[in-house]
Amino acid sequence: MNTLDFFLAAENTSFAAASMIILAIAAVQILGLVLGFGLSETLENLLPNTEVDLDADADVDIDADLDLGEPGWLEQFFGWLNVGRVPVLVLLLTFLTSFAATGYVLQAFALGITGLLPNVLVGPLALAAAFPTTRATSRLLGRILPKEESNAISPEELVGEIATVTLGPVGRQTAGKARVMDAHGNLHFVRVRSARPDASFDVGAEILLVRRDGSIFEAITPPAIFNT
Repeated sequence: MNTLDFFLAAENTSFAAASMIILAIAAVQILGLVLGFGLSETLENLLPNTEVDLDADADVDIDADLDLGEPGWLEQFFGWLNVGRVPVLVLLLTFLTSFAATGYVLQAFALGITGLLPNVLVGPLALAAAFPTTRATSRLLGRILPKEESNAISPEELVGEIATVTLGPVGRQTAGKARVMDAHGNLHFVRVRSARPDASFDVGAEILLVRRDGSIFEAITPPAIFNT
């Protein structure tokens, strides 16, 4: 059995599918760079918010209506996978890579002993290995990859800065994301919403961060003085 036959064998269908998804994501990311949209940000907004603000230098006022109840099983699972420590797209790629690689390695060993094993047998084993591998890898990447808000400054220092909407539209009831550069030249990606109920901002719009409410910055249209 040659290499191509091995990778595309019926017993390896799920692993081949995972590999194809990885290639498809790469293609979409390249297309996103051309068209100006972010797949990672879109995925993050589809998931529950499991982020916790760990900035020890920032005094964060907790809203009175903030729900501090016991998180559901889905939130606990995403928290266990370290969603929020690294971009969701990185987690997805790590999981798919771990699943496919583990499956192919198991099948390679089996090929030299008994022949390829049924996918229904190897698939669950690869899946079981992929979750802890993804968790361990995301913890490592979380220490390496830059965070959305750098610990080098207090998040409140971003108030008063001009940001550009990267995921929108942004309204009072609809939060989005924006990129903003701090006074030290560091780029941050933060969650934003409109400070006014009658204002909304499309992707690419410049906004002025006027206050921080928990993990979300509120923004308005920059006054004319900022355009001079």
